[in-house]
This record gives sequence, C-alpha cells and structure tokens, in this order.
Amino acid sequence: MKLDQQRDLCHAQVHMKNLRQIHLLMGCFFAPMIIYFSLSGAWQIFRLNDLPDDKEPTSIQFFLNELSKPHKDSTRPGAEHKTSHSAAFDWIALFMAVGLILTTLIGLVLAFRFSKSPITILACVGFGVALPIILIFIKTK
Repeated sequence: MKLDQQRDLCHAQVHMKNLRQIHLLMGCFFAPMIIYFSLSGAWQIFRLNDLPDDKEPTSIQFFLNELSKPHKDSTRPGAEHKTSHSAAFDWIALFMAVGLILTTLIGLVLAFRFSKSPITILACVGFGVALPIILIFIKTK
C-alpha cells in the first residue's frame, strides 16, 4: 500500500472514530429529553393528559396533565402558561430536535459504514419511511 493510501485510510479511521464519539456524546446528552418528550407525547396521543370538563379529574389525569406542561406549553408543572412560559426551554427543545436529527443522521452513516449488509440497512430505513405513511391512511372510524 502506498504512503498516500495509508494516510487516507488513517484519516478515514480517525474520522469514523470521531463520528462515533460525537454520536455517543450527543445521544447521552439528549437522551433524558428524548425520553421525556417521547413519553409525554405517547400519553398525549391518546389524550390521557386532558382534564374532563364535566367531572373531577382523576389523580392520574391531573398528574399527566401537569407533566405534559413542559412539552405542550414550555411551562413547569404547577405553573400557568400565560405567566411562566420559558423561552429558554423552547430553545433547548429546538436544540434537542436538531441534535436528534443530527445524531440520527450520524447513526445512519455509521450503520451503512459498518454494516455487513447495507441492503438490510436500506430496507429498514425504507420500511421506516413507508410504514407511517401507509398507516396514516388507514381509517379507524
């Protein structure tokens, strides 16, 4: 192997090592917020956080409603949206969203780079794109 090829290979290995490290650190940093937003989004899908108008809310409904406030209103639990909206929380949530996109793209690069079967990776990504599109057109009522 020529010296230039060895140097290029060494640079590529360092580049991949750096990408893995960035992916790891970003994943660790954003993991708590991703988990929170995923959980609170999951119960919001089924409206478990909504307070009933016609009766007293259950303790679970009240609890989920309060825990949903940062996600829905950028307000801490127990506070009112109109008086305690946190623009700083909006910015960290935006930063998390961009970070999630970037770390996912890095993860895809790593998956294609280190997979023994890039076709399998491509099929998984394709299925991950197609399935939600198909499911959104299935009517339940």
